[in-house]
Parts: sequence; C-alpha cells; structure tokens
Amino acid sequence: MPSTSLFSRTAEYAPFVLRVALAAVVIWFGAQQLMEPDAWVSWVPAWADIFGMTQGTLIFINGSFEVVAGALLFAGVFARAVAFFLFVHMAILVWEFGATPVGVRDFGLAMGLLTLALDDRRKWTLS
Repeated sequence: MPSTSLFSRTAEYAPFVLRVALAAVVIWFGAQQLMEPDAWVSWVPAWADIFGMTQGTLIFINGSFEVVAGALLFAGVFARAVAFFLFVHMAILVWEFGATPVGVRDFGLAMGLLTLALDDRRKWTLS
C-alpha cells in the first residue's frame, strides 16, 4: 500500500475550508457595516447616488446582503449560486478600488469565490 502525503489525504476538504473561511470574511464585513455604518460612509463611491438613496441606506442594504449571503454560503445552501453572486459583488468592488491594498485584497476574495462557484463537488453542501 503506497503512502500518501497529508495534503493528498486531506484534499477533499479544500472546498469546505475555502467556503467556510470566505463565508466568515463576508459575514464579518457585513456585520461591521450593520453595527458601525458611519465607519463605512467614506467607502461609498460617489456614483452610488444614482440609486437615490442615502449612503446609510446603501450601507445597510450592502451589509444585509453580505450577512445573508455569507450565512447561506457558510451553511452550504445554494453554495455555488451564492458564491457567484458574491464574486460579482466583489468584482464590482475590485473595479471601484483598483490596484490599491483594498482592491488587491478584494481580488483575492473574488477569485476564491469564483473558484467555489465553478467547483461542482457538492460535498458538505445542501445544494
């Protein structure tokens, strides 16, 4: 019987670990927006006023979306679809922030979410 490395024996857990970790990040950012919306006002882009809502309302909507989507992703409910919507959300942020530390961080998160959206293994998910 050939020996296998720790990495090959645990590879099947990779999508689960990625999903839970990304969900935790998304939930954390969403919760921060809901708990301290004033701290996020400076991050609302100028073009966002086309929606006719206050910055506080946009932050509330965004934070709520992130908490709900993150919880669904964490639970594995519609995991691929939720990961795709979060990828699009993050891609918009990457476009907005560009090659800044925030934009580069969000690019990494977006690519992780895209990876989950493209992964058809459904182990430890409800969808």
